[in-house]
Amino acid sequence: MAARSFRNDVHLSGLFGSGKYFSMENHPMNKSTSPIAPAKTQSMQDLIAEHSAWTAKAVSSGGEERIARQHALGKLTVRERIDYLLDDGSFREYGRFASHYTSEIPVVDTITPSDGVVMGFGLIDGRHVCVVGEDFTVKGGSHGVINARKKLHAIQMARRERVPLIWLLDGAGARGQELMNDGLPDVTHFLEQARLSGTAPQIGLVLGPCAGDSALVAAGSEFVVMRKDTSMMAAGGPPVVKAATGIEVTKEELGGSSIHTRLSGVADNEAETDEKALDLARSFLSYLPGNAWSWPERGVPAEPEKIDINEIVPVQKRRAYDMKLLIRGIVDDGSFLEIKPEYARMMITGFARMDGHPVGVIANQPMVHAGAITTAAAKKAQHFVELCSAYHVPLVFLEDVPGVMTGPQAEKAGTLRAGLSLVNSLAWSEVPKVTIVIRKAFGFAACAMAGWGGEQSYVAAWPTADFASLPVSGGVAAAFKREIEAAPDPIQAQLDIEARYAGGTGPYNAAARFTVHDVIVPEETRGRILHALSLARSRRTQQPAPVAKYGVAP
Repeated sequence: MAARSFRNDVHLSGLFGSGKYFSMENHPMNKSTSPIAPAKTQSMQDLIAEHSAWTAKAVSSGGEERIARQHALGKLTVRERIDYLLDDGSFREYGRFASHYTSEIPVVDTITPSDGVVMGFGLIDGRHVCVVGEDFTVKGGSHGVINARKKLHAIQMARRERVPLIWLLDGAGARGQELMNDGLPDVTHFLEQARLSGTAPQIGLVLGPCAGDSALVAAGSEFVVMRKDTSMMAAGGPPVVKAATGIEVTKEELGGSSIHTRLSGVADNEAETDEKALDLARSFLSYLPGNAWSWPERGVPAEPEKIDINEIVPVQKRRAYDMKLLIRGIVDDGSFLEIKPEYARMMITGFARMDGHPVGVIANQPMVHAGAITTAAAKKAQHFVELCSAYHVPLVFLEDVPGVMTGPQAEKAGTLRAGLSLVNSLAWSEVPKVTIVIRKAFGFAACAMAGWGGEQSYVAAWPTADFASLPVSGGVAAAFKREIEAAPDPIQAQLDIEARYAGGTGPYNAAARFTVHDVIVPEETRGRILHALSLARSRRTQQPAPVAKYGVAP
């Protein structure tokens, strides 16, 4: 369904006038009644017993039958998810006794438990977080007036207290009974979510079929995980699609995890189970500070995986290799968390640790389109640069890029603008950067992968590096077109000219022109990166703050 609002003050006029949901005219206090006998005095034990009854109802979700149905789908309930996610015993719930919007005075038997959304604060690895979890067993986790008010309040509190916000999304969209005729939709909660972005991490875990507002909240998060088979993200679910277009479509075909983690890029990672999705959230937060006013915390140092890094890259320039193997040979063993692993696979992005310190890794993947930068690859890298910049995580670029993808389809997809958007994000990124040129570094694509002049702490090339503003073959064909065509043997003429220029594309020519700091052998890579990052930490002379952005991105 279409997006609806988290209204903070919606319909409150009805509390004091003739609002459409409530009228003082009908309030029990306004009715002509005969004198009421004094209420029986209650003891503290009576009040405690009453509190226990309210509590039992508030945490009962949709009842045993609906909870059993949730379990039958292989899903945890919202409270089970929260218990699994947070440190033991740390959850403190806010709005436990909230119920659906009504003009009636609530009683235990008629309340809607937590109005279908559980929110509160807890700890992950000893650090405070805010959690908002939709309860599919209560009205399908739908988005009603009080439900929305709690969600908006959670965003505002997370922003005020400067703590990460984790969404456990399993909601069916707007609740028609309450929001179908509520006037012009309120944009407040989307603005508040945008204002929180970059100041404290936001995670959206899509664990069920989410339509409308729940899907939009997930898409607005900084890290999005979708549960395989059970989740969906869509502006409107299959019934809405059929009503609007006549097209019959399944949840998976419309907006399942394979759509959004592989094709659209709206979601980042896919998880097999609720537990694995929750584990990803904890892992993601471990690389980031609690907010943008803090530095990332150092973890336990470890040596890299035992890989012979000297043997990974073939000396034959046209032979592919797996860049992920190279990454694992540089970073702390077991620390690499890839972000968007199935989307734009020619570009690799992810978090890792080096000597315990968090870093962001951006690398080209020669096994997919030779590592060329496409529109999707540029957008993927841009988002990751901005994420790392917001939370002060240093960036390590591993470059092997033949260029920006060209051709009619690439131009129709806006590759030029997407590539420039990546460079724009680098312009406002003040985190330490290290660039290692592994093999190819051609043209504007090399610039977008933090080429020379990117204010790096260190730039180095391997002996296999190959530099140029244009690849020699294409550059010669363009620059010497007439000479080649006029030659008795054009093919041989082109080969001869290419041979004249081939020697100038290697790493030592680049070093001679001081467009790299050094040429290093592969096994030196980790040590030189560690030195550069250690040097860069000298900049930390005061507490960090959120990153300012200016200009208009391409």
